Amino acid sequence: MQSDAGWGWVRSLRSLREGVLMLMEGVRFLRRERRLWTLSLIPMLFALCSVAVAATLFWLQLEEIHAFWVAFLPVIEAEAWWSWSWVGPGRLLLWLLGWLAVLGSFAASLVAALLLANLASAPFLDRLSQRVEAIASGREFELEGSAGSLLSETFKSFAAELRRLVFLAGVWLVLSVVGVVIPGAHFVTVPMLIATTILFLPLEYAGFALDRRGVSFRARRDWLLDNLSLMFGFGGVAFVACLVPGLNLLVMPAQVTAGTLLVARRTP
Repeated sequence: MQSDAGWGWVRSLRSLREGVLMLMEGVRFLRRERRLWTLSLIPMLFALCSVAVAATLFWLQLEEIHAFWVAFLPVIEAEAWWSWSWVGPGRLLLWLLGWLAVLGSFAASLVAALLLANLASAPFLDRLSQRVEAIASGREFELEGSAGSLLSETFKSFAAELRRLVFLAGVWLVLSVVGVVIPGAHFVTVPMLIATTILFLPLEYAGFALDRRGVSFRARRDWLLDNLSLMFGFGGVAFVACLVPGLNLLVMPAQVTAGTLLVARRTP
């Protein structure tokens, strides 16, 4: 039993490593396949516009956002000169907590901006996913189609992407309301928001390939849970990449490429 548990940890670590390296595999795939560069450029432009708008709006509302989070923190006062021995460090800790909350809000706004860029780029990312899968399987992809079929595919891509974003927004809303209504709950709900987003990102970037296979929500959930270490690795790297200025504008096509390759290897 102990040996089985040890091998279980080894397998989990290998899966985690595989997930961490998926993004780099997507980057290498796109770098090798130059015929996909033009199609990859359009989502990058959407990401640039979306992140620029989100960062500007956040900067303009920075003081209000900081004041919002500070309102949830306790206020400690020094009643005597000797109490500064613990009041001083306590105030410093609260100051750090306030700005950490602001930083977390900024991270959430960047992720949300990139997910909205995904929505705007959905038809192009869907087409990119189709071509990546065709190349990976050794098939030739079709460049042309009737206007009706292309329009139908566009609407389907938008609808599928919108459903995913509405689901994530619902989870964010519930956790945010709980964190605001229940005193001190945000210390739990904020890590839950981050964990939820990390696990959502693999399903987001693999979503185009999963949609083509008609995979149900329940099957996607089971697929996620069955490959939890791999998904945490993939989603964790994708989450960090979303927060790095400059890099977050470049990796969206690579993430969709990595998600497509993941589905091709481990179809639910």
